[in-house]
Amino acid sequence: MDALIVYIFCYDIWYYFIHRLLHTKYLYFIHKIHHKKYKPEYCDFYRVHLLEIPIQSIGLILSVYLYKLYLYQLICAIIFINVRGILTHDERFVNIIGDHHLHHHKYIVYNYGEYWLDYLFGTDISNKKKVLENN
Repeated sequence: MDALIVYIFCYDIWYYFIHRLLHTKYLYFIHKIHHKKYKPEYCDFYRVHLLEIPIQSIGLILSVYLYKLYLYQLICAIIFINVRGILTHDERFVNIIGDHHLHHHKYIVYNYGEYWLDYLFGTDISNKKKVLENN
């Protein structure tokens, strides 16, 4: 179980930085498909450019080699990551998982990953949201 938690933790870090990189002017052409809808739904988690799939998957694969997960742990991690991704893209699940990622689809330069990573790297919109709404 510890390896699974560490694996997801490391993947979240990978995802944060890759997601942030995909928002740069050089790579946004790949990621902009994901942002076609201002108000995403659960299936929009999978609305990505073909090039984005291998870029995101590198984090999944690298972590397996670094942490030597068993197959069942890898399957559990992939299921968890996918279910979490689906839930974070659908406002019907705000009461369960929050609206952190939904704000990313409104203000695309904020909330790239998990709460703690956005807080740590200054990309969390929670405190800035009040300022944006007043302008």
